[in-house]
Order: sequence, then structure tokens, then C-alpha cells
Amino acid sequence: MTLTKYQRMSYKMLGRLGERRANQHLQDALQSAHMEIRAGAYLSYVFLSTIIGLLVTMIVIVTFVFILLPLMGVVLDTGLVVFFLFIPGFIAVIIYAMLLSLPKSRAKKRKKKIDVNLAYAINFISAMASAGVTPTEIFKSLSKQDIYGEVKEESAWIFRDVGLLGYDILSAIKKNIARTPSQRFKEFLQGMVVTVTSGGSLKTYFMHKADQYLWENRNQQKQLLETLGIMAESYVTAAVAGVLLLLIVIPLMMIITGDWNSMFLYILILIIVPLIHIGFAVVIRGMCQAA
Repeated sequence: MTLTKYQRMSYKMLGRLGERRANQHLQDALQSAHMEIRAGAYLSYVFLSTIIGLLVTMIVIVTFVFILLPLMGVVLDTGLVVFFLFIPGFIAVIIYAMLLSLPKSRAKKRKKKIDVNLAYAINFISAMASAGVTPTEIFKSLSKQDIYGEVKEESAWIFRDVGLLGYDILSAIKKNIARTPSQRFKEFLQGMVVTVTSGGSLKTYFMHKADQYLWENRNQQKQLLETLGIMAESYVTAAVAGVLLLLIVIPLMMIITGDWNSMFLYILILIIVPLIHIGFAVVIRGMCQAA
């Protein structure tokens, strides 16, 4: 994949700095995320984006504090001015941290997607091996199956190393073992290499792994359903029954004591109740994505 114009410009300007700061850890993360860019070029892109973010935020803050506010007749004390001047640095740190952690974040997302489809992809591999298809052709065929998601992308990289770069199939698999973010797929490929080098039967190995991963998937889904059942009970207790109880008891206590304070009810209804629902939604979404 070629660099974008912005990435090429950043490499021309800050490429030397990026190359000096680049390391193998970042390069591995980029490969695991399937971000086809070298570590030095990516770091130069991160540095330039951080500098631009700092300068743009600084211009906006200076314009707002020293031009717009005085024109509106607003005078800030020294503490507020210092606070506003710290904002560009804070924004720059956030931009730098987010862009630097982006490869790891994408790699984690790919890991989840690989693990979700791995059992079914191995079932496909097992069926192909039973028909006497060679490992190279298996990965070639798997690389065309969109239904298997990121497993398809991993297979495409293996076949690319064989068909385009001239590696033998075992070397291509070993290269993918080093860069795949999924531990389960890594273990599957390692077992495949050991089976081939020891003279074992790939057909038997694939069938065994297909049964194993399908069994593990069933157990994971069962555990997920049990956890969701517990979450549903907690939701009914905390977000429905608990809230209704508070809405009945608190006004009643205020009426009895004569100390009526509607602000607490506003906070409960407009802030606490929505946060409870949002919290449950976020937790359940995370559980489902992880599964």
C-alpha cells in the first residue's frame, strides 16, 4: 500500500527523526494491525500530526483569549489565562498518545475478529484437506472467502508470501506466526508446522483442531449466555426496580420531613438514570464483542 500525500510529506519533513525513534516493537504492532507502513514513516506521521494539532490549538486559544474575549469586554484573571495556555499541550499529548496506540488498538480488534471466525475457518480447512488439497492451495482458497473475515486476511498474507515473494509454505506460515495478533491462530499455525516437519497427517490434525475449536466456541457461547442472564437480572434490579423504588421513597420522605428538594430528583432522573442505562449498554456491548 502506498503512502498518502500527507504521510509522504510527514516522512520528508520528519523522516530522519522517525527512523531514529522507530523500534521493532512498533513495527510488529503495525504488522499485526495490517497497517502497511514502516515504523519510521508512521512515527514521522505521528510527530507531524502532533505538531499540527499543537499549533492549530495554540492559534485557536490565543485568538480566543487575547482577541475575541477582550473585544467582548471579558477580562480573564492570570490563573484562567495560564489554564487556557496549557490546553494546546494537553491536546498535543492526547493526539500523540492516541496515534501511537492506534496500531495496538487495531491489532486487538483484529485478534477478536480472528478468534470469532477461526473455528469455522478451520472447519473449511479440514474439509479442503480431506479432499487432498495442498496447504498452499488451502490458504489460497481461504483468502477468497469473505465470510471468514480477518482469517481470510491472514490467509491472504500467507499466500502472498508464497505466490509473490517466493517463500515456501512453511516459511510463509512461520512469518505469519510472528505477526498475527491472535494467540489461537498462532497456536494453530505452530501445530501445523510441527505436524508437517514431523511427518504427521495434516488431515487428522485439521479435523482434531476443528473439533477442539468448535467445542471451545460452544463453551464460550454458553458462558456468555449465562453471564448475560446475570446481567439481565442485575439490570432489572438496579435500573428498573431500584430506580422506581428511589422515585417513590425519596419524594415520600421529602413530603414527610417537609424538606422538599427537587434538585436531587432532577439529578436522579436526568443524570443518574441515563448513566445507569448507558453503563449497562457499554458493558454488554463489550462482552458481546469479546465473545
